[in-house]
Parts: sequence; C-alpha cells; structure tokens
Amino acid sequence: MNNSDGYSKFSIKSGVNMDNMKNSTLLKSVLKALYTVAGRRTSSRLADKTIGTCVKTLEETYDFLKYVQIENQTASGNTFDVDVSSAIDYVEPDRIGKAIESMIRVVYTDLDEDAGLYFISELKKYAGDEITSEIINHDVDLAQLQVEQHHFFKRLERKKTLSGENGPDSEKEVVNTLGYTWSNVSSWKHEPGSNYCTLYDKQGNVMDKLNLDTIIQSYVEKLSGYSGALPGEYEDKINVYEKEYKLLELMYSQDMDAESAAATLHITEEELNQMIQKLTKIEMLQYISYDVVELTDAGLSYLSKKEEKKK
Repeated sequence: MNNSDGYSKFSIKSGVNMDNMKNSTLLKSVLKALYTVAGRRTSSRLADKTIGTCVKTLEETYDFLKYVQIENQTASGNTFDVDVSSAIDYVEPDRIGKAIESMIRVVYTDLDEDAGLYFISELKKYAGDEITSEIINHDVDLAQLQVEQHHFFKRLERKKTLSGENGPDSEKEVVNTLGYTWSNVSSWKHEPGSNYCTLYDKQGNVMDKLNLDTIIQSYVEKLSGYSGALPGEYEDKINVYEKEYKLLELMYSQDMDAESAAATLHITEEELNQMIQKLTKIEMLQYISYDVVELTDAGLSYLSKKEEKKK
C-alpha cells in the first residue's frame, strides 16, 4: 500500500518505548562508525561514496531510509555528518536491526579487499560499547557477521593467489576508483595532531582526505613485499565454539545421522542444523548431496592445527 507521495508505508509498532535509545540516534551513530572505518581503510572521498551508495541502494528495501540525509565531507570541507529524521523513531526495532545488518554487509562488500580482516572489530571499536550493545539488542548478530566477513576476505585472498594476481609478472586491469590522479593534485596539507592528510586541486578545493595509517601501511607493505594476514591468522580469528569443534571431531571419527549427532552433543536437531549452516558458510563443511555433509580440506586442516596445539 502506498501513501500520497508514492512511498510504501512502513509499519509502526504501537507502544514504542521512547525511553530506549532512539532509532535516529542509533542509525546516525552506526553510519558514522561505518564511515570512520571505511575512511581509515580507503579515503574520505571513497568513504562518502560508499556510505551514500549503501543508503540509496537499501532505500529500495527499507523505505524509511529516505529520511537519512548524508552531508558529503569532501564537498563541504566539513566533518562527515548525517541527518536522520525523527520519523524513523517510530519504525519497528526489528526493521531497524535488519537495515543495520544490511548496511554492514553492503559496506564491507563494497570495500572489497580494502575491508581487511578486522572490519567488524574496528566497527565495534569506533561505535563504542553503548552503540554496539544497542545493535545487538536490535537482533544484529555481530559475531556471525564477523565470521561471514572473515570468510569473504579469505575467499578474496584465495582468488588472488589462484589467479596469480600478487605475482611479479601478473597483469591486472587498473580501475581508478578515486576519480582523480596525482596530476590533479595541486597541493596537500597535514594539520599537526590530525591523522588525515588533505588533498587540494588547482582551485584550492578539497579533493580528498587520506588516513595516515593507511598511507604508512601501504608504503611499508609495498617496500617489504608483505601484505594481508598470515594464513594461520584466519583460523585464529574465526570463532569456532566448543560444540562446533566437537561436531567436527565427531564427523572426523565416524559417520552418523543427525539424530545421533544431536544426542551425542546434547543439543536439539535445530541447533545442529544451525551449526552445520555456520560451518558450511566458513567452508569447514560441504554438502555432497541433499542431506549429506562432510569435512572439507579447510575443516581437516583446522582439526589438525588444534591437535598440534594440544601437544
């Protein structure tokens, strides 16, 4: 059903507890934290583009995002700012949670390999404990998002290795995501105490703001020939809990049906299915038929490393 201005109406839950953190405050804080992480890993210009595109894209699914207005930092020369209408405060919390979860996925996917291995950890850091707790209270599973993001990054690294992209003779089509080159930069300036370097064009307009951590990291990685995480770091950062580890051990030692596995682990079959779904997503298990799963090479490697650490 549409209202007079053509937008789909969003449902409103009666009796919203306005004593809790307002949706507008939460969304604004999440977007600012996403911007900070994206800006640290790329540049202010790309962070502006990434966050703005994310909100506009998701507006098709979450129509209440039309009430979010983002001020472009590099265009105005001011700090990144978000204006969120109080109309959003009446949207059901579960819809806000789903929108936040989608935003996080869209941003780290859009950043591609620049998201790095610790995107979710940094997001929680810059959001702060209060906002992180509110995100979780809105049914956003940050732990699962972290698992998925680690898997996403790991898969990108594997593709690069298989394609020989990092090799000395590799040829890769260069895509300019910045929208400018060094020849367009007239000058740059770094304010004492700031962690950003500002680039200006010939007219004196702000072109971009680059994070010094990213610049220094790129410089060191280029000269040292080292980039990315060590292979072993992937497994250390993926949370495989005790029951899931026990399941992997069971599958390694013997064949069994779902009912027997659930009984052995003292869990329900529904909980078992959730564990299998998670382990499949991080490629420790794989389906070989409609209802049969087996350990992957990654799963076997994980078990082997855990056994070595016990010795």
